Amino acid sequence: MKIVPLCAVLILSASQPVMAQPSQSQKVCLQQNLIYGWDVVDDKNLIDTDRARKKFAVTLMPGCYDLKFSLRLGFKAFSGSDLSCLGHNDYVLVPPNAGRPRQRCLISDVQAYNAAPPSGSGGPSK
Repeated sequence: MKIVPLCAVLILSASQPVMAQPSQSQKVCLQQNLIYGWDVVDDKNLIDTDRARKKFAVTLMPGCYDLKFSLRLGFKAFSGSDLSCLGHNDYVLVPPNAGRPRQRCLISDVQAYNAAPPSGSGGPSK
């Protein structure tokens, strides 16, 4: 009978470990107590750097303004622990500055930041 060899193949293939496929959205962890610095791209995007010099793209929900003029920013995880990773619904604190009110900007997303080199760059210009 041909059913037995087919069953044997199915059993052997089911017992083999499944190879994990690489995920496009790998879990990243930007801890609020390890933030070394940041760059404000615009009122919805920050590039944060941690103490290990890894960069993270932090997307903010609409509602914050004039972030480029802030000298300081604070980062607060909803869990309240310094060891937790910043993510959706945590926030960036913007202290009052030059007549501007204090702001609490909700974080929409945190991703690893991979800056692509500019296209067509042939080296340093002289």
